[in-house]
Amino acid sequence: MFGRFFDTTAVDEYADWVVDEVKRTLPAGFEPGLKNVAGKVDRLDRRLAERTASFTQSSKLNIYQKARLASRVREGMLAFGYPKQFVQTFSMDIVKRVMIASRSH
Repeated sequence: MFGRFFDTTAVDEYADWVVDEVKRTLPAGFEPGLKNVAGKVDRLDRRLAERTASFTQSSKLNIYQKARLASRVREGMLAFGYPKQFVQTFSMDIVKRVMIASRSH
């Protein structure tokens, strides 16, 4: 009964992908004045939207899994040296994206 409630395999894979994608696109020490930052952010946003849409088609998250998603993204990004305020905002944005995408299905 509670087995699927605490199953975070898909959540962990998605969260790890998000962290890797951010790390690859905008390394922790990036300068906002760098060339093509806006283009990189736009591409990152599109990839996140596409992956989030496919993720929510196959996974409907419960409250525990949403918290796990935010926590995993937060911990992963902090480990790579992203600023704490940015990480907190970004991890909550990922959860919001998932919630909005799952409502549209």
